[in-house]
Amino acid sequence: MKTKVIGILTLIALIGFITLQAQERAPDRRIQLIKEDSQNRYQSNNITNLDILQALDFADIQIKKFNLGQFDEHYELYLISETYKKGQVVHTDTILADDNMYHYFQTAQEGVFFDYMDQLKFITKDDDNKSEIRLHTYKMSRKFNIELEKWDDRQFYNWRSYTETHWKLNKKVPLMVFASSWKDKRYDFHRFCGRVTLEEGEEGTEELLRESPTYVLFSYIVRTLPAKSEESGDR
Repeated sequence: MKTKVIGILTLIALIGFITLQAQERAPDRRIQLIKEDSQNRYQSNNITNLDILQALDFADIQIKKFNLGQFDEHYELYLISETYKKGQVVHTDTILADDNMYHYFQTAQEGVFFDYMDQLKFITKDDDNKSEIRLHTYKMSRKFNIELEKWDDRQFYNWRSYTETHWKLNKKVPLMVFASSWKDKRYDFHRFCGRVTLEEGEEGTEELLRESPTYVLFSYIVRTLPAKSEESGDR
């Protein structure tokens, strides 16, 4: 009996020792994906960028980035929205009135530098005839909303983006439109142009702007900075 008790106590002590050994700290050298998803629930090693974009699209979220081209000097930059009904502008709004310069630093010792912006980024979240939009630049972000009229249950809205978006001095450069479908009178259904991307003067683009009964067009304008007067100049 005494030998049996000693055996049990020895076993308990051994289990405790193994437990303590198992709880010793050891550097976790697993890859980051395994650390964050140890059961491989999301199978992230099989997920592509396209999969993520399709998931965002399923949630009615889209990301739109526009290349502005290379700026050669300091300019004013305005982002405007124009609401059209039956081909006529009924409302204009200035979303951004700024310049094309931004500041940055690499380390505190090197100091502050500046450069010129080369892109605008929009993240949109749509809900039928409404869209929540977040604008991002290198120096700020801004959120705003649009809502357009809806008069038919079959009506739907889509985004379309322009391909050529490089800046031109004093010229309105279109970026994207949020446009309504239109009724095909012959076949009595709502349709939308087959163009995935837009180009100024191109037939499919002109059809969209002509036939869509209401849409919002986003554009930007680059202008020369006002000349400084002698009184406001550096002394």
